Amino acid sequence: MELHQEKERALFYPRAWVYVRSRNRYRLAEQKLEALQDAQRQGLEVIGTSQDMCGRHCIWRPGLFVLIWAARSRRVDVVVVPRLSQLAVHRQWLGWLLRIFQKHDVTVTTTESELRYDLYRHGLDGVLL
Repeated sequence: MELHQEKERALFYPRAWVYVRSRNRYRLAEQKLEALQDAQRQGLEVIGTSQDMCGRHCIWRPGLFVLIWAARSRRVDVVVVPRLSQLAVHRQWLGWLLRIFQKHDVTVTTTESELRYDLYRHGLDGVLL
């Protein structure tokens, strides 16, 4: 029996993955600490973290690739990011990522902004059902 089918029958502690991206290493550490603290306040079990130290339009982001792998292999239930723009700045890429997360029953939560407003701001308020 797969893990996502067992969630409905057993006591469930959501497994969270924290992802942050920044060009500044000090800001990166600060964002990561804030996201970890927020995840713990929500009662999430943080099973992994990843980070990328690069700009907004950087294509090579190994930390994001690890996050996508964890979501696709159903090792994570919640993704914690400061803002949706941490995942992707282009609407098409962000929509693609959100659909991957939704397909694999992964919830996205933001720590620095309201998720609904962030979706609206990126023009993706109709993506998540």
